[in-house]
Amino acid sequence: MSNTQALSTHELSDVKGLLTEEFAAACHSVMIPVNEHAAYFCIDSLDERDRQRLVFDPLAALPPRVADFVPNLCLVLVPYLSAEIGMERDDKAVRIGSIRPSRDKQLLCDYRRTENAHYIFLAIRHDDYYDTHIVFYQVLAARIIESAGAQIADPFNALLDKELKSNAHGEINEPAWLCKKDLLSLAADANDRQNYLDRYRLAALEDTLTLYLHGLCCDIDLDSGPKQIASKHARQRLQLLRDILPPPAGVALFPDELGKTA
Repeated sequence: MSNTQALSTHELSDVKGLLTEEFAAACHSVMIPVNEHAAYFCIDSLDERDRQRLVFDPLAALPPRVADFVPNLCLVLVPYLSAEIGMERDDKAVRIGSIRPSRDKQLLCDYRRTENAHYIFLAIRHDDYYDTHIVFYQVLAARIIESAGAQIADPFNALLDKELKSNAHGEINEPAWLCKKDLLSLAADANDRQNYLDRYRLAALEDTLTLYLHGLCCDIDLDSGPKQIASKHARQRLQLLRDILPPPAGVALFPDELGKTA
């Protein structure tokens, strides 16, 4: 099957259409370069405004060092993504389609890696509102952390340890908040505590890095409420990540830095 045939309207009209794994393996030639490190493809046609919002804005805001950890990034925008029945979660097959799948099969994103590229698939046709930027940056943050290893994790964990010693309350987002609650509710079993600490550290880093990347593209947005970590701690985390992954020229993280980026 040729790349053109694989992406035809006929193929996409069938919910049992192209696998994301098949797209990543066979359709690299259809990717449209954005710069030397990133490319995109839209299965549905997009107007200029949506293309700017969904493709060029989030890719242009990426720190240059992201390419060191996730080289040859390919962003693929598709109508819908559906999970295959009977597949294990760690090895699931995901299909691209133009027909809305049932809610229990519907996915917002998928990630596939080939020998030469990293593919992030985003489903963009949904009745329910969701922030495609957040979903994209969540997937990308996990890949950066996986590739960077101790380069990011060690300094971030040292900062987390200081927060825990000072009894800093709250978290950046719900996943890390739940892991933190589990950690703090543990009895003093050393083995269990280390497992829960590792889980919390990863969740906190993923949530904070997602916020950092999103903040370079859009405004920093922290929900107020009893679960939210104090702004001074959030700012320290973001500043640490900014030192490791500096923004591109002309991009500011905080509003008070806007005049310093020119």
